[in-house]
Amino acid sequence: MADAAAAFAGRTLILLSNREPYEHVSRRGDIEVRYPPGGLVSALDPTLRRTDGVWIAWGSGSADRVTADAWGRLQVPPPPDDPAYTLRRVWLDEADVEGYYLGFANSVLWPLCHLLVQHYQFRADQWERYRSVNMRFADAVLEEARRVGGQPIIWIQDYHFALVADQVRSNAPELFIHQFWHIPFPPPEILHLLPYGAYEAILRGLVGNDLLGFHTEKYAQNFLNCVAELLPGATVDREARTVCYEGRTMAVGAFPISIDVDRFEQLAEARDVAAHAQELRRQYATDGKQLGVSVDRIDYTKGILERLRALDLLWQESPELRGRFTMLLVATPSRSELAPYCALQAETVSLVEEINRRFATPGWTPIVLVTKNADATELAATYRAADLCLVSSLQDGMNLVAKEFIACQADEQGVLVLSRFTGAAEEIDDAVLVNPFNIDGFAAGIRRALEMPIEERQRRMHAMRERLRHATIFDWLQSIADRVQALIAAGPDCVTPSSST
Repeated sequence: MADAAAAFAGRTLILLSNREPYEHVSRRGDIEVRYPPGGLVSALDPTLRRTDGVWIAWGSGSADRVTADAWGRLQVPPPPDDPAYTLRRVWLDEADVEGYYLGFANSVLWPLCHLLVQHYQFRADQWERYRSVNMRFADAVLEEARRVGGQPIIWIQDYHFALVADQVRSNAPELFIHQFWHIPFPPPEILHLLPYGAYEAILRGLVGNDLLGFHTEKYAQNFLNCVAELLPGATVDREARTVCYEGRTMAVGAFPISIDVDRFEQLAEARDVAAHAQELRRQYATDGKQLGVSVDRIDYTKGILERLRALDLLWQESPELRGRFTMLLVATPSRSELAPYCALQAETVSLVEEINRRFATPGWTPIVLVTKNADATELAATYRAADLCLVSSLQDGMNLVAKEFIACQADEQGVLVLSRFTGAAEEIDDAVLVNPFNIDGFAAGIRRALEMPIEERQRRMHAMRERLRHATIFDWLQSIADRVQALIAAGPDCVTPSSST
C-alpha cells in the first residue's frame, strides 16, 4: 500500500475531531492515560506522527488541563513512546457541552441525519451555542495553522463541526480544507426541517471545504441535492460531484470507512481469545445449539427494539428453537444525559426481561443482556464464538460491527444478518439482508441464517473476509489522501460545473 502520509505532499496535517486521541484522567491521586476506542485513532495517529501534525479536539479528560500548557497543547503520544505530534485541546464548559454536543449535535443533527425525526428537538439557544463552539474550534485551527507555518492541510471530522470550514476559509483562503461526514446525510425535505438560517449556515459551512467525503454515493448525492435546492447561488454538477459557490469549486466524494482488519484477525486468532470463544460455545452452544450476537451502544438508530421484537416472534413461531438458540445482546449505555436514550435503555431491559419470562426454561435463557463495556479482546472472542451476528440499524452511516464480525470469524462458519439501511449493506455481499421495520421478514431472515447449511455459511463468510482484507481503514485513509493530493496538484480552479441539474 502507498504511504498516506506521503500523499499529503510533505505538508503538516491539522486534524480536528470532537474526540481526542489521548485523554488524561485523575484516578486515586494518579493521572492515567485513556485511549478512546475505535479504529479512527489507530488509522490517523500514525499519519499525524509522520506529518509532524496537530490534532485539535475537545479536552474532556478530568486531568487534561494539568497535562497541557497554557494554550492547551502537549506533545503526544505520552511516555513511554517518543512524542511525535501536537495535541491541542479546546476547553468546553457545562453549558457548551449541553448546547453544542448534547443539544444541537446530538438532539438535532443526529436524528435528522438518521431520518428519525420523532427525536428531533430544535432549540435556538442550542443552535447559538453550536455556532459559538464551532467558531472557537475554527479559531484554534487558524492559530495552529499560523503556528506551524507553510501550507498545512486541514482535515475536519464529522457533524460536530459543520460550520468550521467556512469560518477557516474566510480567514485563510489559501488553506486546503477537507471534511469527512461520518453519519448519513439527509435528503432536502429532511434538512429543510431546520429553520432557514440554520440549514443555510450548515450548507454554507460545508461548501467551505475543498473536498467533502461521505461513506456512500447516496449520502453524497443527498448532500448535492440539498445544496441545489436549499443554498441560493450554488451550482451543482451531480455527475462530476462538484459544487461551485462564490467563485470556488468544491469536490464531493464517497469513501467507505472500514476497520483495522489485521488487528481484529490477529485478536481473534490469539490463543486466549480462541479459548474464551470456546468457553462461550460450551456455555451457550453445545450439542448443535446456536449462538447469536449483537453489539451496539444503546441508541435509537440501532434498531435494538425491532431486533428484540423479531426474536420474540421467532421463538413464538418456531418453538423448536427454544432451548436451542441463545442471543447474546451486548448493549452498552450511551448519552444517558438525554431523555430518549434513558427511555430506550429502560425499554430494552424491560423487553428482554419480558421475553425471557415468556420463553425461558430451567436450563436456558433466551437473551443474555450485557450492558458493561467490553474490551476488544472480549468482543473478538464473542464475534468468533457466534453462529450469527444481527445488525438491525434503522439507518447507519456504515456500521463497523458488521466488519468486525467478519474479521473475527476465523473459523468462517458464522452468518451476518444485516439491515439493508446501513452503509455496509452497499459494500458487503453474501450477508442476509433484512428490513428491521418488517418484523415478519426480520424473523424469517434470522431463521434462514440459523438453518443455512454449513457449506453455504463457509462460502459466504470466506468471500466476505477476502473482500474485507482489500478494504481496510488504511485503504480508506489512502483513498482520501490520494484524492487530496490530486486536487492540490490540479489547483483550485480544476473543475467548473456545467449545470445545476
